[in-house]
Amino acid sequence: MQFKERLGLPYGILTKMTGCKEHHEARGKMDASDLAANAAKKALKKAKIKPEDIDLLLFCACDHDITEPATVNIVAEKLGIKGVSAFDVKNACNSFINGLDIADAMIKSNKARCVLVTTGEVITDWVSYDINKKDDLKLKAAGLTLGDGGAAAIVVPSDSKKRGIVHACFETYGEFWKIAVVMAHGTIYPRYPENVDLTYFLSDSEKILELALEKIPPVMSKVMQRVGWKPEDVDLVIGHQVTIKIMRDILNRVNIPFEKTVVTVDRYGNTGAASIPIALCTAIEQGRLSPGMKVLLVGGASGFSAGVIALIW
Repeated sequence: MQFKERLGLPYGILTKMTGCKEHHEARGKMDASDLAANAAKKALKKAKIKPEDIDLLLFCACDHDITEPATVNIVAEKLGIKGVSAFDVKNACNSFINGLDIADAMIKSNKARCVLVTTGEVITDWVSYDINKKDDLKLKAAGLTLGDGGAAAIVVPSDSKKRGIVHACFETYGEFWKIAVVMAHGTIYPRYPENVDLTYFLSDSEKILELALEKIPPVMSKVMQRVGWKPEDVDLVIGHQVTIKIMRDILNRVNIPFEKTVVTVDRYGNTGAASIPIALCTAIEQGRLSPGMKVLLVGGASGFSAGVIALIW
């Protein structure tokens, strides 16, 4: 895309604004369930857990393969998991951490013992490159940083009361749902809409970032207060990856140094609900997590939804 020629914008403006230098796109005809199942297979192998040991399977994503049935059924088929409770969790980019919260609740209520939480995002299909004027750029720029990705986590009861998920808090402000949307293929537009733009991701990026800065820090502070942590007690923050600047601004609001977070938006872009587990995996690979560390998983999602999970690794 030649923003300089079309809109008079300098080269590299997107990277300067977001920190995103590149992203990844699914190869060939890969569906959301493929990315979720592939990640799940790796997680099962690493944890030395068999598919038949899973008693709850979740698919948690912005994306889905089809409208009906739930995509988790397709994931289950690809994993050979049968006869267990399984359902989709859909809450935009907070879907995965919502899934972790559900897994924790099911285990603590003795309704599950081994939960497989999966996500798969092929959201580059939602990106419109038809940008010919600055008004187009305002609604479509956020889509240009979207990237595809998959992730999975296995949640089991902790062998120590000093490790695991300590607390979670989610807040939703539904009056802002219209500012970041993919409008097509629901009951509002059940068929192909006349306006093709409605089939793509359209977002008022400025408003979304304002909401993130307004709504997310108070939830972080609330969670830290409830678990008795001070900002200096937090060892690592794993946040949703939209822009580097908003991550820095949010951490400044709660007095946590930026050095305590993990950045992946520069190499993977915004991978939707997969961004937090991908960043968590990156932290593990970089050797930044060790037992006993206090971690905050911090999410923000279209809707608008803010979510924070406190856990001890």
